[in-house]
Amino acid sequence: MASAITFGGLASGLDTQGIIAALVGVEGRKVDLLRSKSDGFQKKINALDDLQKKMGALQTALKKLADPDKFVATKASLPEGAADYLSLTTRTDAKAGTYEVEVLSLAQSSFIRSDGFAAADSDVGIVGTLTIDVGGVQTDLDIDGTNNSLNGIRDAINDAEIGAVATTVFDGTDWHLELRGEETGVANAVSIVAEPGLPPPQGNVLNLAALRTATDASFEVDGQSYTSASNTVEDAIQGVTLQLLDAQPSGSTPIKFTISEDFGAIEQQLKDFVNEYNKVVDFLNDQSKPRASSEDSVQPLAGDSSLRSLRTSLGTAVSKESSSVLTGYTSLASVGISTDNTGRLTLDSAKLKAALADDLDSVTEMVADVDSGVGARLLEIVEKRTDTIDGAIKTRKDAFRASMNDLARRITRGEDQLVTFEDSLRRRFAAMETLVGRLQSQGGSLASLNSGN
Repeated sequence: MASAITFGGLASGLDTQGIIAALVGVEGRKVDLLRSKSDGFQKKINALDDLQKKMGALQTALKKLADPDKFVATKASLPEGAADYLSLTTRTDAKAGTYEVEVLSLAQSSFIRSDGFAAADSDVGIVGTLTIDVGGVQTDLDIDGTNNSLNGIRDAINDAEIGAVATTVFDGTDWHLELRGEETGVANAVSIVAEPGLPPPQGNVLNLAALRTATDASFEVDGQSYTSASNTVEDAIQGVTLQLLDAQPSGSTPIKFTISEDFGAIEQQLKDFVNEYNKVVDFLNDQSKPRASSEDSVQPLAGDSSLRSLRTSLGTAVSKESSSVLTGYTSLASVGISTDNTGRLTLDSAKLKAALADDLDSVTEMVADVDSGVGARLLEIVEKRTDTIDGAIKTRKDAFRASMNDLARRITRGEDQLVTFEDSLRRRFAAMETLVGRLQSQGGSLASLNSGN
């Protein structure tokens, strides 16, 4: 609560307001010091947030290096003109080699269509059960006066979610109910088992007829015949997903393509790792760099033991040789990734490509072995520090926040004490001014009496 406004020094001639402000200012330095400490802890937390972000990016890069299936990359090369009939993507388990694929026919879904009607929303008068078979599973739909228009039957089919989609279409003259299977292949074939109709002897009205039957895709790989319910085929060639786009003309030669290791993709993964690693090292270097002069501010985490521990762990992990690789390329330095005197990494592209071409298996084991590879070692270091539950960075931030909470309580108490202290000073100085005024008044009276004698 603020003190009342007073006018000091009227009797004593002293600048009591200035004296009070100076005394309060001196006492307030204790609170200012607490605020400064709190600001320092917040800067430490902000710095750790920055480190957490950089470590998170490094963790993302390392997850590719710590898994041999993700580290080894492959690519496929299709001949000119093949893209009209086939596309393909490689997965991590693809094997290098040359393959031939001939696309004979595509997988299709069922297509069923009704007779034509003048309107899609008019009652066609049918009553009964519409039974639809999808992939051997039959569904009965009740058709009555509430849903016996083309649109009503369409909605009844779609609401049942049976694996076939119904639409109503206008061909320029009439409206038709159409039914298409959601999945291609014989195993997903759609057929009409029973239709609702008019009372005998009129019988069926919709006359739902198959315009296209469901078929499997047919193709050959290296002269071996295959069929597939889908035009997306994942198990004909290990690690390769084939997308069949169109049947090749009769008498066409098979499409010949090559799967090879993608050294460029491997190099990019290592470049990404080096880039994110160096961002972490730059942060550590910046926090520990000496001040150029006493006027320079101290970095928030200067001298922090957890940063020194992180630097040591990272440096050891990147320089250590792999225990699982007995011959060939046993360390990052051997494949062109070296450490300079600041702890930063440098990648020699030519040396790396030569190593990949010379002994890919050795490089892969050194980098991506799940137990002793460089990627796994570094990933473990990073995850221990970035874990959002009990990681070292979170633990450190929690400790700083606890200190800030304690300081906040002390600051509140200090501010309350300052208000009390200022009020006390004002009361004491006001009493002094009153006393001085009385003494001055008495002195004046005595002087007047003396002058009358």
